[in-house]
Amino acid sequence: MSIKGMNTNFRKNRMSNARIQQIVTLLYMHKEIVTSEGVHEKESKGLHDVLTRAFKNNDYYKNNPTLKGTFDSL
Repeated sequence: MSIKGMNTNFRKNRMSNARIQQIVTLLYMHKEIVTSEGVHEKESKGLHDVLTRAFKNNDYYKNNPTLKGTFDSL
């Protein structure tokens, strides 16, 4: 699979983290299995809310390249 801005080494590095792999797998499988557009919209809003909360105080971890890179890749 080709993801804009992520070369093979970058993806391989990020996907070696079990937690990141679980999140990416969950999102991929949701996209593949769930056919209801309404469910997609509702879950998309929920994910957006979680990410908004995670980035609310992003200055706390702006100097942590590992954490910042993980958030950027997600």
